[in-house]
Amino acid sequence: MTYAYLFKYIIIGDTGVGKSCLLLQFTDKRFQPVHDLTIGVEFGARMVNIDGKQIKLQIWDTVRENRIT
Repeated sequence: MTYAYLFKYIIIGDTGVGKSCLLLQFTDKRFQPVHDLTIGVEFGARMVNIDGKQIKLQIWDTVRENRIT
């Protein structure tokens, strides 16, 4: 599917606060009360129509990694 614009969003936050649930709700319009921990990165996309133009929203769910060096 073609689109006029592409916007990329990154969801960041502490572990276990609901980032993956937010992604699933936004892309699939469903809620999953129990969700596995994200390993690496997950992403989803959703098309929206604004003023007659197709816009693709790409949402990235990342893992927060604390590193002590």
